[in-house]
Amino acid sequence: MNTNTDAKPHSVSSDFAGPAWENTSEYPSVTSNEFARDLVLVDQLIQQLSELAEMLRPSIDRLVSGQAERPEDQLKNHSDDPIAQLHTFTEFDEQARTLLANLVTYVDCERSVDGQNAEAVRVHALLMKRRSRLNSAVMPIRLFLTHAPEEVISRYLQHPRTEGNEFALRQARQMADTRLTEYEETMLEQMRPHAIDAWGNLYSQISSTLRCSLESNNRQMETLGLAEACGVLREGSEARRRSAWYGIQAAWKNHEDSCAAILNGLAGWRLEEYQRRTRNNASPIDFLEIPLHNERISRKTLTALMTAVEESREIGQRAIRAMAQGFGKKQLDPWDLMAPAPNYTQAPVHRPFREGLRLVREAFAAIDSDMADFIGTMEKNRWIEGRILPNKQHGAFCTHFQKSRTPRVFQTYMGSLADVRILAHELGHAYHAWATRDLPRLQRAYPMTLAETASIFAETALADSLLHREHPNSPAGVPFEIAWQNAEAATGFLLNIPARFDFEQLFYERRTTSAYVTPQELGELTETAWRKWYGNTLSETERQYWMTKLHFSMSKSSFYNFPYTFGYLYSLGLYARRTELGTKFFPMYLALLRDTGRMTVEELTLRHFGEDLTRPEFWQRSLKIVNSQVEHFERLLAATTK
Repeated sequence: MNTNTDAKPHSVSSDFAGPAWENTSEYPSVTSNEFARDLVLVDQLIQQLSELAEMLRPSIDRLVSGQAERPEDQLKNHSDDPIAQLHTFTEFDEQARTLLANLVTYVDCERSVDGQNAEAVRVHALLMKRRSRLNSAVMPIRLFLTHAPEEVISRYLQHPRTEGNEFALRQARQMADTRLTEYEETMLEQMRPHAIDAWGNLYSQISSTLRCSLESNNRQMETLGLAEACGVLREGSEARRRSAWYGIQAAWKNHEDSCAAILNGLAGWRLEEYQRRTRNNASPIDFLEIPLHNERISRKTLTALMTAVEESREIGQRAIRAMAQGFGKKQLDPWDLMAPAPNYTQAPVHRPFREGLRLVREAFAAIDSDMADFIGTMEKNRWIEGRILPNKQHGAFCTHFQKSRTPRVFQTYMGSLADVRILAHELGHAYHAWATRDLPRLQRAYPMTLAETASIFAETALADSLLHREHPNSPAGVPFEIAWQNAEAATGFLLNIPARFDFEQLFYERRTTSAYVTPQELGELTETAWRKWYGNTLSETERQYWMTKLHFSMSKSSFYNFPYTFGYLYSLGLYARRTELGTKFFPMYLALLRDTGRMTVEELTLRHFGEDLTRPEFWQRSLKIVNSQVEHFERLLAATTK
């Protein structure tokens, strides 16, 4: 059979590459007067917050010391209405956080397209110090609201400025036993920019300046930035993919000591912090407690999810075996994990950005016209970044400007159907933000578990739309390509993500008892996790995955993995209800999106779809959908390779 795996790849021209995003509506530049003005306002608000906190301190001190006997006495100070001062404090805090978040988002956008933008890097460090100052300024009141009697909290929340904060405050109060003293909490905030955040920034700097050597189309060696080299892993030529994979591995190998130091530094900070927070808690805080709280799911839900996935890992392994068969191999090579479908009957299809965006719009239109109109808004306002640039950050993401409440999408678009699917994924995130833009700030802050639900829902809608354009059982063309991508998704979410989760657990367990985990040991832990989940389906594992994968080195959160598998199976379960619910589905889905920032995941699902996530049955139903997709892929593959 002829798989054409070494066919000449598409050379991405300006007609195919994605557009540059337009962010000057926020600030003309990092050095602009508008940017400087907002920074001055942030400083002024931080000063006002500090002064207000000092005015309220006598009441806070009496509460902490236990001297106040009545709730109405616990906020007495020189003001006639201390609750009103708390409301004013909250308003200033909201203004400061909105402005600071806007500044940070803009600088992050500048750094993402050019990791060597020295001014953006400098200003980012400055903004992290401002964030630390802001968090330090509000710390007395934050701790007060965490520990205050219920009578005080009820009065505090009975105001238009604060009523939208109730869920977030209730969540914070659940963790009251883990809070340290004001001095300790403030010290941690002030140290973050120079410690844990510095480790994460170091990884970003390394990745944005990394250069990978690989073989070009004319068999000459060429040097690419990491983002473009990762894009080659999605090309049709196996020779190019293999060369890119080895080039990426070699480039990272030069930095293995730095990357090991980053991981050890991040984990060391977190474990030390958890240990110190444990002293106020009846039971020790383990390394999963904070991630679970932040993702708003219970340990029971996570156990039900991961148990169901582990019991069904053969589904993902079958998908890999079928992909290997498609390439005429007994085992899949690691450079094939993101490869496009082999083209048995036609040349590879590469879609210009506008065509890719049109396909996403049509898919969204099949759900609801409001979603389709949103795509037009994104295109018209140039809120999408898709260029190929030498110093561009690899990967894709969606971010948001807090002042204008508008989203931005970032990726390196190179014309493959996989790129179109990534575009749909990020636009799913963007629509989620758009659908909640009128809500209070804290109600627009939803966990990653639910953020990934909206994005993977959009991917599923795209795949469904493309299959309906042609006969889904066609053994060639788009249906086969979609079936191939569904198989890739099964391997990613049912094998790769669980392997990441297991690796991170193994690493934190090792780091708990070891002062330092070496690069060699990190590779061994990676190997253990990959072999558990992939079995013998791969010719070799990616032992350096612990450093090539950004998610392990992010300072803002640990265990940035299980929410992806959660979102994958959760969104499939919801999407499958479309036929059953008909015209009722979209209003229910939209209502769910709008509530993602004001409920736990279990409460949200029970209210809107009547499902219990702590029971394995929900996850098993979704896994049956994945199994049917893999079976369909196996049938198409058999028909194609006859």
